[in-house]
Parts: sequence; structure tokens; C-alpha cells
Amino acid sequence: MSLYKYPIVLLSVVILLLSSCTSRKKILYFSDIAKDSANVFNNYPTEAHKIVSGDLLYINFYSFNKPLSEIFNRQQTVTNSYSMWNSPANVYVNSFSVNDSGSVLLPLIGLVKVSDLSIDEATKTIQNKAKNYVNDVTVTIKLLNYRYTVLGEVNHPGTYINYNDDLTIFQAVANAGDASIYGNKTKTTIIRETKDGKKVIRFDFTDIKVLSSEAYYIKPNDIIYIEPVRNKSFKQNLPNIALLFSSITTTILVLNYIDK
Repeated sequence: MSLYKYPIVLLSVVILLLSSCTSRKKILYFSDIAKDSANVFNNYPTEAHKIVSGDLLYINFYSFNKPLSEIFNRQQTVTNSYSMWNSPANVYVNSFSVNDSGSVLLPLIGLVKVSDLSIDEATKTIQNKAKNYVNDVTVTIKLLNYRYTVLGEVNHPGTYINYNDDLTIFQAVANAGDASIYGNKTKTTIIRETKDGKKVIRFDFTDIKVLSSEAYYIKPNDIIYIEPVRNKSFKQNLPNIALLFSSITTTILVLNYIDK
């Protein structure tokens, strides 16, 4: 038997093969890198994170005056340093929380306004106030709630904690196990919190210009979403469809044999 005697079956097989294909452009990073490989891309200027209400800060005071250091670092003298940070609950309890008015409450110093300041600016502000009590104090501040979320067609979607001040979009997606086989790298979205509200940034992983876009560096609380390719549901059902066509073909062969 020849499939050419059954044009409907032949046409169905052709459609099946064509619809199961995914454009190479949608699965490659920098698919146009060849024509731009000699170019140098300047990174999009990054603005330091400004502290907002609800941020959790690690604040450490160091001084040769140990009694005063222990007063400032009261939390670290109460419990083991590892147990202080080994769970989200402990981080919340032991960190300094920025209240609704944008201030943190510090031992001896009292309330200090830190909202709308960068980490470096807040460090200088608190250190200057601490020097009213001890001259040789050094202050270290870290943002503890630097989280980002990766959703959509990645192998390990979820919320991740970042310890890198300059985390790139590629590192963020790599931490989530990279895009899945159904990920459409030409359609990716970042939802970013700004002082004016939520900002939606759309970009294309296959376009090398992403290296100089505002999407290149991740910000705290960014939500990254990689869309699925349009024929995802078809691809997922491809084994069942193939089995169906196999059954149809077998039936036709049997009927053709009986007719003979």
C-alpha cells in the first residue's frame, strides 16, 4: 500500500511534521551574534537600589570598644550567628526592618531615616550617627531581601535570593535551570517595581542588544517571565498523536490487505 492512495493521511502526516517544528531563532541565545560579534555593547546604566519601607537590612557595627560593639550588635550577641540567618523566619526576626515611615530603630542611636537612600548612603548616614558614641566605629549594611522570581518556561521556576549586587538576566535564568525546551526566548518580560509603580520591560534573548538594555541587570523583587512557544500544547501531545496516526496507518494496511 502507498500512502499516496490516501491523500488525507499523507496531508495529515505533512501537517504533523511541520507543526512540530520550532523556529531555531526562538531557542537560541544571541541568534544574530554573527553579524554583531565585533561590536562592543555598553551596559545600560544601573541605578543603585533605593531602600524602601519593608526592606530587611543586616547592619553590623565594628569597633575596638567591644562593650559598645556588643550593645550595637545586640542580636549577634544573643544567638549563634549561623542560626540567625539559616531560615527566612530568622532573617526576618534578626534583621533591621525599615518601618512604614522609612526608618530603622537602632540601639542607642534610635530612629534613623534610610528610605530613598542607597545602601552606601545609608551606611554613611548611620556611621556618622554612631560616631557620636564611638569614634572608631565601622558600619556594614547588606540588603537581605534581594529576591527575584522566575516564572514560565524555565526548568526550575521559583523565587531566588541574590547575593550578587550585579546579577544579570542570564545569571538569573541560569539559576532557574535555564529556559525549558518549550521556552520562547524571543518573548520574555520583566515586571519591575519602581517608585512610580510597576514597570513592564519586554525584551528578546535572541537579540544581542539585550546586553545594553535595561533588562540586562536584575533588580530586587523583579519578576521574570519566559513565554511558551505557541505550539507547546501540540508538542506535549505529540506522542499521543503519533500513536493515533500509527494506529490509523496500521488499520489502513490491514484493510488494504483484506481487500486483496
